[in-house]
This record gives sequence, C-alpha cells and structure tokens, in this order.
Amino acid sequence: MTKSCLTGEVPFKVGGIVEPPYFVGRAEDLAELSRDLRGLAQNRLILAPRRFGKSSLLHNLRLSVQTERDLLVPYVNCRDVASYADFHRATVSALLAEIERTRPVSGLVKRYAEVFKGRLTRALERLEEIGGAIGETGRVYLKFRDRTLDERELVRDTFRFFRALAEEKRVKIVFMLDEFQEVTAFDVYMFNLLKKELDLPSQVRYFFSGSSMRLIGRIFLHEEAPLYLMVSRHFMGPLREDVVATFVQERLARANLKIKPTAARRIHDQTGGIPFYVQKLGAILVQRSLLDGTSEISVAHVERASRAMNDELDSEFEVRWLHRFSPLQRRIVHGLASLGQARVTELAAHIEAKPTDISSSLSRLREMMVIAQEEDGSYVLVDIVFARWLREA
Repeated sequence: MTKSCLTGEVPFKVGGIVEPPYFVGRAEDLAELSRDLRGLAQNRLILAPRRFGKSSLLHNLRLSVQTERDLLVPYVNCRDVASYADFHRATVSALLAEIERTRPVSGLVKRYAEVFKGRLTRALERLEEIGGAIGETGRVYLKFRDRTLDERELVRDTFRFFRALAEEKRVKIVFMLDEFQEVTAFDVYMFNLLKKELDLPSQVRYFFSGSSMRLIGRIFLHEEAPLYLMVSRHFMGPLREDVVATFVQERLARANLKIKPTAARRIHDQTGGIPFYVQKLGAILVQRSLLDGTSEISVAHVERASRAMNDELDSEFEVRWLHRFSPLQRRIVHGLASLGQARVTELAAHIEAKPTDISSSLSRLREMMVIAQEEDGSYVLVDIVFARWLREA
C-alpha cells in the first residue's frame, strides 16, 4: 500500500464540491467572474451540463473574495427551495451566515433561528436584540407565521430586505443561486418581481447557475421569458487535454504512481474532460493499481479502468436512458452515439426518419444540454461516457 494512502491522503475526490488541488482548469472562469463579483458589474447566469463543476466553480469563486469584508456572497442551492417561504428562509439564512462570518456578531444565525421555529414571544425578544433591517424582516416573517401576511408579500419583503441591509451595513451583496432551474415551478409573480429587482439601482447582484437550458430558458433565454436579456451568460466547457494530463500526473504521483504521457492523454479521451469523470477514472486507476501492484499506468490500464467506470455507472445510465428521453429522443441519442458526430440529414438517414421530423427533438435535446451543435452545424453528445455506454450496451 502506498505511503499517501497509509496517511489518509486521497489522490482523487469523486462527487461533491472540490477545492484545489482537486479544482483545476478554471482560472479564466474565475478571473472573469470575480471581476464582475467585486465590481457588481452585472448579474450572471452560469450554464453547464451536469458534472461539469458549476457548484465547485461557485464555491471557489466565493473563496477568492472571502477576505473582502465589504462584499457578502451568500450561497443557496435552489434544490432546497420549493416555495416562497423556502426562498425567504434559505436566502435570509445564507445572508446572515455571511454577516456572521465577516463581522464580530457570533450567534446571529442561531438567535435569528427563533424567528423561523421558536415561540413568538421569544422570537420578538431576539429581534429587539438584533434590531435594524434584520429585525424588521424578522417581524415581517412573524406576520407570515401568524398568517396575517401571504407568501407574495413575504417574498416581496425578502428582496426589500436585501437592499436595505446592503445600505445599512454599507456592503455589496452578490447572491449565488445554484441550480436555479429548480424554481421554475414558481408562478410568474416571482420572476416579475426579480425583474424589477434587477432593474433597480442597488448594491445587490445575482449569480444564477443551471444545468438545464430547457428550464433555464423559460426564465432567461427566450424572447418571451420574464428575465430575457437581464443577465450575462457564462458557459463552462470541459477541461482541456493538457489540464487533464497535468492534473492526473500530479495526483497519481501523490499515490506513488507514474503514468505514461500517452495514457494521461487517454484519460482525457475517455472522459471528454468532464471533471466528475476525470476524478472517477483517476480513483479507479489508483484502486486497481494498489490491487495489482502496478507502479506505472499504461494506456491499457486506462482503458480497463474506463470499462470498470462504465460498469459502475450502468444502473444510473439505464435510469437516465429509460426515464429522461422520449422514444424519438432515444433514437436520436443512440444514433449520435453510434455516429459520433452528424449533421441533421446524416442523422435522420441513420435512424430512418425525415429531417423535419427530428428538428424539434434536436432543439429540445440541446436545451436539455444532452447534445451540442458544432461550428460546422453537426451535432454531438455532450457526455461521451454516456455515449460510450450506449454504444456498448
């Protein structure tokens, strides 16, 4: 067993949010977004398919500005938001946690928790202690708890609170609302209200992220969408081959393993530079090398590990295949997996359909970030690991 494994060091981390040294290849993304973050230049929409590392990008973006006391960057995962009341609780709690992190007001989040679930008399006592804009929004929430205020009034006050707090504390606030497509279940009132907020001159900005062009499009991207042209888009691509090769060489070295340059490049070929798969394949290589007593990894080792990765992901891919796509979409996706890359006419001929019959399904699959269109007009599957599973299934 290698020294690094004996001391508990993990060469690769699979899943979840990662920081350096596991977070690599995003220097340009961080530089561009941090400029907007610090200067409140514009509201942003960060787009990428699943497993490209959006949440890790947001996390490391927050880390890059955490020493700036006049900038608060609360993070909210919108998967936890199912109602206006959830939105209020999640955003206010995240903002209070940022205040507590940057200022000598320990216990603020714990004290304010009384507003959400404590006795009303105790909550009012706490709000008197806190005071200011925080105390005021707490009293509004207590009215909601007491059913003298409805959800729409509550969410309207939530946005007012953000602006009032920024002015009171003389700070800039940039909310990171991750997986924002999850709030598409809200009615248009929410988005009209948010549009008004984005139009107002204030010290508050929003960084949204999403992994579904179809759902995000309903909010931001279509001409009839409520927030059309209100945010600047930022697309995350896969990691470059040189970034992947350098990363795996350095991480494998932590496990006292060497990898041939051709094998390191092969890891990029097998993963498409998608961060999750790079980490997953690297972890499998380490495990197998320990079991086999291998000290140098070859192309053959990478290909065997790649097959093992596909086996591990088999049930997940099967669920995706059976439940995410319509019958026509399955034919299109399987056809693209077989062809690798194809124009509409070539793809239509391959699946024995008319080009006009598949055009709307192609558009929907692009919105789902399942396929992408190349500069020459041809289509490819974004997730090449999934594509390989389809070919071999």
